[in-house]
Amino acid sequence: MKEQSTFSKPVELFIALIVIVSVIAYILEVEFAGSEHSLEGHPIWLWIERIVAIILTGEYLLRWKYEGRRYPRSLLGGIDLIAILPFWIGFITPISWLGLVRSMRILRLLKLYRQSHAMRIFVQALLGSRHYLSGMLLIVFIFVLFSAVGIREIERDVQPEKFGTLFDSVWWTIVTLMSVGYGDAVPISKVGKFFAQFVMVAGVGLTAAFIGIVGSNVYAQVQKLDQRDKEEGTKRNRED
Repeated sequence: MKEQSTFSKPVELFIALIVIVSVIAYILEVEFAGSEHSLEGHPIWLWIERIVAIILTGEYLLRWKYEGRRYPRSLLGGIDLIAILPFWIGFITPISWLGLVRSMRILRLLKLYRQSHAMRIFVQALLGSRHYLSGMLLIVFIFVLFSAVGIREIERDVQPEKFGTLFDSVWWTIVTLMSVGYGDAVPISKVGKFFAQFVMVAGVGLTAAFIGIVGSNVYAQVQKLDQRDKEEGTKRNRED
């Protein structure tokens, strides 16, 4: 689970600080500058982005040099690439897209994965659960489609403006499964209300199943890490 670091700890912490400063600058620019993109408004926002992008690009190239060909294909290499892509994409995209490209800077927070031990455990747990989760996603897809078709057949004659299309019914199904309940579409027939209760209970069950699958793998990863630390500690004591 422990990631081998290319740079010293102070340099890694400096890079993490740069990422945080970049995201804070983005939030301040969007919230207070009121510009559509960084080419508008005060030039300080553009220069902050230029400096951050140059530092992160240099970091990416150095890691590639020291870690070799495996780096661009690794998870961390992909995260580092995503962190610098918004800046360089901005040179070739239309001006009307620059606001969207600027918003991609928030993805730089993924670089904190390298410093966050808890985040690494969670990601490893998700990867370890991918076989179970893929099956669960298939079940969710089938259930969503079944529920959408069901509520459409039940409510389309009563509320054609709310459940007249399959897309509207899928929207209602997902909102109901997630227990959000926006209230923009609500079944009014007795059969529709009964069907909605069934969908809501099933949504709670699917959520609990997801938590159980991922939670068990997180626990397994923590136990595995603790066991490895104990073995390393015992080995050091024997050597001493």
